[in-house]
Amino acid sequence: MSARRPFEARRSDTHGAGVFATAQIPSGAYIITFGGPLWHLSEFDMAVHHHLQVGPEHYLGPSGDLDDLVNHSCEPNAGFHGGLDLVARRDIAPGEEITMDYGAVIDEADFPGMTCLCGAARCRGAIRSFRHLDADTRAALRPWVLPYLRAYFGDNPVAAEP
Repeated sequence: MSARRPFEARRSDTHGAGVFATAQIPSGAYIITFGGPLWHLSEFDMAVHHHLQVGPEHYLGPSGDLDDLVNHSCEPNAGFHGGLDLVARRDIAPGEEITMDYGAVIDEADFPGMTCLCGAARCRGAIRSFRHLDADTRAALRPWVLPYLRAYFGDNPVAAEP
């Protein structure tokens, strides 16, 4: 029998649906591993809302699990660590929505961005590709990006282009 996960899906006033902590999640704790079918860019349907870029030309489609509902925040409380494992960047209180920064996973040269409605005190106003974020934001996100971005940008997280 598996242990009960300390989070659940709920209605999010900001995002429609989201993932919320049901118990205290300490900083550094494992939350969930992202999964789903692997798609090449040539077979990727941009109309599918739940996807995660995992390489320059590869995406994970919907998994059907709660990872599909983790929303964006410009001040996230979770990030990726060493792969597709989402971990707490800080302590997450019961009732708090679990969020990540989509800028830590998206890196499409032609991604036009989209309006951000996260409501964070330091909201950037737009969700953009990693390469289109300012140097300070890229440097702050560096510990939380997916491995393909680390490999793509090497040891220089503030590089504007790979």
